Amino acid sequence: MRRILCLLLLCASSVDAQSAADVAKSIQGARREVIAVLPRVMNEAVAAALKVTAARGTRVFLITERATVKRGGYLLNVSHGPSGINTYLYPGAITTPWILVDGAWLASGAALDADFTAPVAITRDAGTLSRLNLWATQVTAAGPTPRVDLLKLRYDNAGRQSPPRPAR
Repeated sequence: MRRILCLLLLCASSVDAQSAADVAKSIQGARREVIAVLPRVMNEAVAAALKVTAARGTRVFLITERATVKRGGYLLNVSHGPSGINTYLYPGAITTPWILVDGAWLASGAALDADFTAPVAITRDAGTLSRLNLWATQVTAAGPTPRVDLLKLRYDNAGRQSPPRPAR
């Protein structure tokens, strides 16, 4: 696991291709923080890596589309993991999944969230890292969505009529 992380950090080129499984293993080596922007939270390996990372004491910020709460996937599994995971619901669409690790490297691509066969691009471009970190800071400024609120949103029956109760 550390070899993969070191390989990613020592890469000389600005963009490399990796698999989502390799990135998931590398996420677990994060020391300070992980910012994961996943539209649907559909990759089980990435979801598990986020939980393992948070359990080790690393801060994990998960930003996902608000609609994801109703879609299913691994959102509730991740958000109800260790207390180091902070979940944020973004009101709009997120076009490209990406994960920023320790502010040092970025993984991006559809394989991080849904299309498991697609390659994942790895970059250390300072401008890109700075721009995405600023965006994440703005999105997370309002504070995380409490776990109980995620459950309420997922299983909310507001607006639906409950079925009639049988007579006794």
